[in-house]
Amino acid sequence: MTPGQAIQAAELAEAETAYRLQLAREMYLVGQRAGFEAGYRQANADEAAQWAKVARPVAHGVSHAELEERRWGPGGRAHFADPRPGDFPGRGAKPHLEPETEREMEAG
Repeated sequence: MTPGQAIQAAELAEAETAYRLQLAREMYLVGQRAGFEAGYRQANADEAAQWAKVARPVAHGVSHAELEERRWGPGGRAHFADPRPGDFPGRGAKPHLEPETEREMEAG
């Protein structure tokens, strides 16, 4: 092999490597785009199914009052944060006494 042939072979190998790397980049981008599109299609289908499930009670005649009670509990939005039977009172909780009652007990 002459030096000219060796240089030509090296240039050919370099061109082949550059071609394969470019092909790999393009194939990766095409696959990534296809994966994104498939993911968005699946997400849209999942969202549509969930929305249909959520909207079904409203579409089939459940009243607004019933929906509000399901959402906020008894008493509606105004009483959402009120204590409920069975709530944990906290560790070491003692019954809350009015300030006058505490003073009367100290005096007595």
